[in-house]
Amino acid sequence: MARTQVTVVGSYNVGLFLKGEVFPSPGETVIGTTFHQGGGGKGSNQALAAAKLGAQVTFVGRIGNDDFGRFALRLYEEAGVSTEHITRDPSVHSGVSVILIDANGQNLIMVVPGANFRLTREDIDRAGAAFAASAVVGFQLETNLEIVEYAAAKARAAGARVLLDPAPARPLPDDLLARLWCIKPNEHEATTISGVQVVDVPSAVEAGRWFLGRGVEVALITLGERGAVLVTRDERLHFSAPRVEAVDTTGAGDTFCGALMAGLASGEPLHAAIRFANAAASVSVTRLGVVEAIPSREEALATLGRCEVRPLP
Repeated sequence: MARTQVTVVGSYNVGLFLKGEVFPSPGETVIGTTFHQGGGGKGSNQALAAAKLGAQVTFVGRIGNDDFGRFALRLYEEAGVSTEHITRDPSVHSGVSVILIDANGQNLIMVVPGANFRLTREDIDRAGAAFAASAVVGFQLETNLEIVEYAAAKARAAGARVLLDPAPARPLPDDLLARLWCIKPNEHEATTISGVQVVDVPSAVEAGRWFLGRGVEVALITLGERGAVLVTRDERLHFSAPRVEAVDTTGAGDTFCGALMAGLASGEPLHAAIRFANAAASVSVTRLGVVEAIPSREEALATLGRCEVRPLP
């Protein structure tokens, strides 16, 4: 029986956005102009993107038993994301991000992970049936690394393809890398993890080879407006991104990951899923916000023809 589901193990952080003319100095209070509350956390963003782009999605994570957690559950209900494996923890608050934005668009961000760092092995064990039904299980690095390692091993043993978006970047143990089917860093994350300075397509290929040398089957390195580079044992390809007028690039990587997982779960070959992910991400940067900017499947498909692929030496 074909696996058609996506499971995402990761974080939820409510985003509290405060905009004003200037940042306060230490000890100073300033009056802002705009406030917005939105869903966030890389795992949550990717789960919502995969669902909006057509996949049947389960999210595995922890939230607090608070208003922010209830806000998250409403988001998932509206998007059709299964909340069966989201634990409401009464002992700690939901993850919170406070983002200060000045008149020039610069930002200051503080994140308090809260419940995200309380995810346990027992939470992962309870999600075993979801892993077994999934075409791909996605991870990021906004939860404890020990839990990511444990869950990746469980997902691989269940026969799912394991995909890691290694953000925020940090050095990774070889045991974890060897369990991955795919790693999807951007150029900065690839540099941090591999030690290869990724500045262009050739250096992205070099970093991809480094990942393959640690047992990863598929290295997919995103380069923003320059598209993405795929490196496997058999091929090296460059996937161009459509030219668009970018308004807000926040969350584009999460939309890319969600779309990639949705494409794979629908049975698309890897190349087609990457083109679909490129298309979805390119639409998202033309809009403000993160969750609000995720396109529909139809909108992504309408852009697909502008995503070209070329072989690399």
